[in-house]
Amino acid sequence: MRLDDTPFYGKKMKNIHIRYILLLAAMIFPLLSHAQFYVTGDDPGKAKWYSIETDHFKVIYPEGTDSLAREYAAKIERYRIPVSLTTGYAAGDGDGKKMPVVIHAYNAANGSVAWAPKRMDLFTIPSAYDPEPLPWTTMLSIHESRHVTQMQFGMTKAQKPFGWVLGEMWNILASLVYPGISNMEGDAVITETAWTPSGRGRTADFLNYYWVAFDNGDFRSWNKWRFVSQKNNAPNYYSLGYLTIGGFRYLYDCPEFMKEGYDLAARRPYNLGAFYKTTERLTGKKFRHAFMEVCDTMYTLWNASAEARRPYIPSEPVSAEPRIYTDYTDNLIVGTDIYAIKKGHVDAPALVRIDSTGREHRISSFAHDAGRIQWSEPLQRIYWSETKADKRWNLETESRIRYIGKEGKGSIRSSGLLHNPSPDSSQGKVAAVRYTIGGRTVLEIMDGSSGEAKASFNAPDSLQLVEAAWIGDVIYATAISENGYGIYSITSTGGPWKKVLSPQPVMIKDFGTWENELIFTCDRTGVNELYHLDPSDCRLVQKTSTRYGASDFRYSEDGEWLYYSSQTMNGMRIFRTHRDSLMDSTADFTERHLYPIAEAVTAQERAMAEKRGVELMKDVKISDPVRYRKLPHMFNVHSWAPVYVNVDNIMNMSFGQIWEAASLGVTGIMQNRLSTATGEFGYSAHKDPYNPERWRHSGHARFRYSGLYPIFEISVDVNDRSARQYHVFRYKLGEDKTGMEVSSQELAVPYVEGRVSAYIPFRFSSGGWFRGVTPRMTYRIGNDMFRKGVTEMTMEDHMGLGTDGILVDYQRPVFQAYTEGKNTFRHSVSGSLSAYAIQSTPNSAVYPRWGFGMEAGASGNIDSRDFISPMGYVYAYGYLPGIMREHGIRLSAMSQIKLSGDSAFGQAVVSILPRGMSSNGSLTSWLSVRNPVMTKVTADYALPVFIGDISIGGSFFSIKRLVLTPHFDCTFYSGNNLWSAGSDVELDLHSILTLEWPCTLGITFSYNGGSAFDSMIYDYGTEVPRWYFGPVFNVTF
Repeated sequence: MRLDDTPFYGKKMKNIHIRYILLLAAMIFPLLSHAQFYVTGDDPGKAKWYSIETDHFKVIYPEGTDSLAREYAAKIERYRIPVSLTTGYAAGDGDGKKMPVVIHAYNAANGSVAWAPKRMDLFTIPSAYDPEPLPWTTMLSIHESRHVTQMQFGMTKAQKPFGWVLGEMWNILASLVYPGISNMEGDAVITETAWTPSGRGRTADFLNYYWVAFDNGDFRSWNKWRFVSQKNNAPNYYSLGYLTIGGFRYLYDCPEFMKEGYDLAARRPYNLGAFYKTTERLTGKKFRHAFMEVCDTMYTLWNASAEARRPYIPSEPVSAEPRIYTDYTDNLIVGTDIYAIKKGHVDAPALVRIDSTGREHRISSFAHDAGRIQWSEPLQRIYWSETKADKRWNLETESRIRYIGKEGKGSIRSSGLLHNPSPDSSQGKVAAVRYTIGGRTVLEIMDGSSGEAKASFNAPDSLQLVEAAWIGDVIYATAISENGYGIYSITSTGGPWKKVLSPQPVMIKDFGTWENELIFTCDRTGVNELYHLDPSDCRLVQKTSTRYGASDFRYSEDGEWLYYSSQTMNGMRIFRTHRDSLMDSTADFTERHLYPIAEAVTAQERAMAEKRGVELMKDVKISDPVRYRKLPHMFNVHSWAPVYVNVDNIMNMSFGQIWEAASLGVTGIMQNRLSTATGEFGYSAHKDPYNPERWRHSGHARFRYSGLYPIFEISVDVNDRSARQYHVFRYKLGEDKTGMEVSSQELAVPYVEGRVSAYIPFRFSSGGWFRGVTPRMTYRIGNDMFRKGVTEMTMEDHMGLGTDGILVDYQRPVFQAYTEGKNTFRHSVSGSLSAYAIQSTPNSAVYPRWGFGMEAGASGNIDSRDFISPMGYVYAYGYLPGIMREHGIRLSAMSQIKLSGDSAFGQAVVSILPRGMSSNGSLTSWLSVRNPVMTKVTADYALPVFIGDISIGGSFFSIKRLVLTPHFDCTFYSGNNLWSAGSDVELDLHSILTLEWPCTLGITFSYNGGSAFDSMIYDYGTEVPRWYFGPVFNVTF
């Protein structure tokens, strides 16, 4: 027992502080974490839910979307067999149960199929920004239905026992390990392309970058195409999967490639390379050689197509050649200036202006999900639409009309779902397309200054309006139907819609006007080119011919130059062509380019359907709607494991005791279909933290509900240790010196702790900035006991033999008196408020270029506040640019403050020590007890280093970059300081053990020092190492 005139709180217990999970466990258990926390987000809490059923699906949808739900139900059921022909499985084949389908009608343009719990999530507001020439209901129904078939194999044949052991989450792991996300998504794109007249496989942009790369001699391996590296660009995994699987099917005529792979994986689970083996068997080549042959073949076909389109128009670059991949898009000409959206590997999206000298000026950050910028001559403003999430419900989106002008930046409409504003040329009006949650689209006319609605015109049921343009009082609009893109018109005073250009399954985008003609970008020749359409006679004229295609066409104000963006190896650059060099070739809109892969897979699918007598079902039986009530469906146990895993702690990579992350035991995981209720429960066996010779058998339960405006989290843990009784001792050390101690002893009952938290994650993101504010309250109670009475002791001098047999003087505590006090359960309350405003982090950077955040909070023990002070803390951090655009600086400062001067003890509430000492929990507690105010400042400088796109064992181990992060921390307290200086040396990985979860592996080291460092041995009683070395391991699920 250490006694002096400084208060001492707590008996020092063995600290088993483990910051990082063992690598092996981290590779096995993230699945469990991912299984529960693959949540889609929160629909508005006010929504009432209904359900309808078909023979194989149960569709759950919010009130007010009955017709939309029935349309999806019919299409999903109709396509069930057609989309299954080349996988070997149809929906329901694996478990014989109906597939739940959840309609998220308040969110835009996405979809997913998850299997923990099993469900299909459909986000049904169509994309307003360059959507494919296919109704969203059709695209989504086919694409996501294919994913359902892909995930059946994990429940069949030799895979089935794994489901018995792990539940539904096994299907997630099986899908990631065997086919992989690239092959699955590419295969789904093949299906949407084969069963419709369009699909992404019949759009020019989808594989365009590969063509540019091949033309520049970039025939990299599959693994280097899979990920966007620190230096090199790569298309997304949808494109790569389509090129791979579609290329195999085209070149080697193997329509059942995926079926063969799934069958092998189902029969032989030990064969993790089942799809590589399938490639070798069906093509006669190793996977890497077969893929390279696909690339060579496609390049030959692309070259032939390009040669047939000659001659090309001349062009000259306007934007400078970037050092690293950078896109300039959404061009706009105002006077002699070019406005564009710039984004790339080292740049978050921003609105920039390029003046007549070629100099670039940054105007403002820009949203990721936004429409084209458009100029209003009468109002002298740039307009665009921007999608943003609701401040609380992240699955409820809205799209507002934004502008920037001489008066600054603002909004004319800040609610609703308004997209793609189109200003008129003389009256200051703006036309925009409004979407509804029921699937309808409306053309709306508003005042460009006030946003006041002037008129609105419903589109016919079969059309999805996309972009609008004015010629006089007539408004023209592009629209999507089952037949593709067409152009339609209506007068600003109303009347019937008229067809101007009959729809075809090709892309139409960048819609506008020039000299009383409609202009737009279209890919009817296999690449994007500029077209003019004269509404008076509907003559269509092709104005450009380019090797790789172009987009974002704009004429200079005098009409002498045409500006546009075109793909290069280092990004979309701005070029221009003089008007005298443009084409004037009459075009037939019904003539379309034929895409080799698309035509091949379509013929294969249709032939297989004909052979098996499969046709799209004409009639689908759909049940009457019934209420889908939240409470009866709240608790849905979907997965389990023969090991105890604390999902929260693994996801946060933060845990104090090893059993708090993973240990012997069992775990169950639950999540409802609406993703508003998640939880876990389990049993763990581990060693007692106070007595390692004793084993503990513990119970755990956690529950989170996000269906109300505040999010509630509840947890209970039983028997992680014995409950403890805490006592207060006061020692008289002399005439005017006293000391105090709080010590504890074990009780003969298990420790039980419960915790309740409530918080509201407000989000106010817009304009390229992620902003949020989160208030949080937490209450914790356990059956540890705290006796408020004080035992008075005095220190008496004694003499005795020391360890060396020599008589020594020492002091011994002697009981004097006891002051009565209530014995209460230990319980505490804490609260905090955090806020942030941060830009997105570009691909090749480590930190955001700019950002700021802070948090302030307080916590205290209710039972012992007379002795142990409530503590407050303040934490602030910020991001600044580094020397190079990839580099970044992170600065932070935090303070913890003792809030009650009458209480004897403080306590640690934040990680207040320099990082070279921060893992020493007992030192943190020892200093926090003794110092009413402690402050820490930190500085980090991140330097990412490109070391080559290294892949070991295929995608077993794929390295993106090396990151060096020198750092310096300093903690100040009571006129003293402790500091550490060192660095993190990390490898950022694209994938590890074939699982495509970005992760970081490395080491951190620090040299420790400070004015108080040398006295730590005497004051603290234990030597603090001068050097600290530790592992770094993080996973992003």
